[in-house]
Amino acid sequence: MLTASESFKPRTKEDYAYEVLRAAILRCELKPGDRLVLDSLGAHLGISSIPMRAALLRLQSEGFVDITPHIGAVVSDLNPASIEHVSVILERLELLGFELAMLRVTPEDIAKLRCLVREMGELLASGNTDRWSEMNGSYHRCIAAFSDNKLLVEFTGRALDDWTRLRRWYLPEVVQQLGQAQAEHAQMVELLAQRDLVGLANVLTMHHRRIRNMYHRAVAELTASEFRKAPGRSAG
Repeated sequence: MLTASESFKPRTKEDYAYEVLRAAILRCELKPGDRLVLDSLGAHLGISSIPMRAALLRLQSEGFVDITPHIGAVVSDLNPASIEHVSVILERLELLGFELAMLRVTPEDIAKLRCLVREMGELLASGNTDRWSEMNGSYHRCIAAFSDNKLLVEFTGRALDDWTRLRRWYLPEVVQQLGQAQAEHAQMVELLAQRDLVGLANVLTMHHRRIRNMYHRAVAELTASEFRKAPGRSAG
C-alpha cells in the first residue's frame, strides 16, 4: 500500500505524490522494474496527471525512476555490484563529514549523538532491526548535518537512500553483525568528542570494509532467482 511517512506534511499534491512514491521505492514496495502507470497511480492517490507527472520527473532526476518517451516510467533497476560502489562513496563522504564536524561540533551535538546511539542499542536489544536501520540512517545524516555543508548533506542523503534500496532488495535478512556495527557507532561518537580524526578514520574504514565484506558474502550465497524475490524484513 502506497503511503507517506507520518511526519511528512506535503505542501502540494506534487509533493505528496513524490513522497509516497519515493517512500514506496525505498521500501521496495515498488520493486525494480515495476511499471509506473500515470493514470493508475493518479487514481490510487486521488491526484491528477499533471502533479503526478511532475513527481515522476523529480524521481527520475534522483535516479529512482527511468522514463522512456512514448513508453512510460519504471522503477530504476538495481545491481548487486552497486553495493561496493555505494559503500565506498559513503565511507568517503562520512570521513569528510566527521572531519568537518570536528570543527563545529558542540557538547550538545555529542549528547544528541549519544542519545541516538543509546536508542539504537535498545532497539537492537529488542530485535527491532527495521527501526534500528531507520535510525542508523538518521545517525549518519546527523553527522553530515553537523558539518554545516549543504552539498555534503545532500550527497550523503542520496548515497544513504541508494544504500537503503540495495539493502532492502538484496539482503533483507542480513542481521548477524549489527551488534558490532552498533559498538562501532558508539566508538565513533566518542572519538568525535575527543577530536581524534586519525582514530575515527581507522574505525570508520574498518566499519565500512567489514560491512562490504559481509554483504559480498551474503550476495555470493544467493541464487539468481533469489535476487528477484520480494524483500522481507530490512536490516543493515
